[in-house]
Amino acid sequence: METVLPRAWQEEFQRAAIGRREDMLDREKTIRFNLQERDKRDEREKLEKQEREDLETWTETVLATTEQVAAFRVQLDSYDAKTVDALMDNREAMEAVRHKMDDMLDRAEVLPDGRRVFKTMDGKRVFDEHGQELAPEVIEASSIDDKKPKWETYKDSMDENTRLTYEREQLIEYQTKLDKARARLDKGDITAKETDSIKADLSKTMPDAVREKLGLEKSKPDAKPEASAPALPDDMDNLMRKTGFAPVASVP
Repeated sequence: METVLPRAWQEEFQRAAIGRREDMLDREKTIRFNLQERDKRDEREKLEKQEREDLETWTETVLATTEQVAAFRVQLDSYDAKTVDALMDNREAMEAVRHKMDDMLDRAEVLPDGRRVFKTMDGKRVFDEHGQELAPEVIEASSIDDKKPKWETYKDSMDENTRLTYEREQLIEYQTKLDKARARLDKGDITAKETDSIKADLSKTMPDAVREKLGLEKSKPDAKPEASAPALPDDMDNLMRKTGFAPVASVP
């Protein structure tokens, strides 16, 4: 016997079926729309990327104008002049600190082996001219005249000499960069992009001594201490040779 559903139920099932088909069509439309939008977005991004690459290629081949080259030469001349001034100041400062160190060495206590020694301001410890602390068995601090130069004073001068030596190395290195930049301009055919790159590097690596001459702020120290401060040699013999003071040979 065939079961006949009530008419109201049949109409309800039909409406539900129609609703499901409409939902399916809506989902299909949404999927097609999303796919079309994705394709459009991908195509737009592809075109934008190509435009950027074309612009970069064009920028890399555009030569610097005569005005740009001339202005850069003026800038290089200014940097070079201030670097020379900084080098002269550095030389005078080094001569002064070395004279001060020589004077203290001449007045220092001298051991039988020729080493000059200094006691600390508190009168408890003794160091030789190379920074080596000496045991009381070698020399008693009390045996050194209080009028003789103190270790802290000598060490301050030695540290300043090391700083000035490092500064001089930076200035000479920077001067070499300026010479290379000028030589690159002299060759001609320099692009605007290369000019900007050289300018950026000269600005970034400019020593503080030159910045001060130009009235610019000092460079910010790097995150790594070793990159922003001169490395002080542990071996004082190496330090003395590097800074121009020949150490007195000690007896083994």
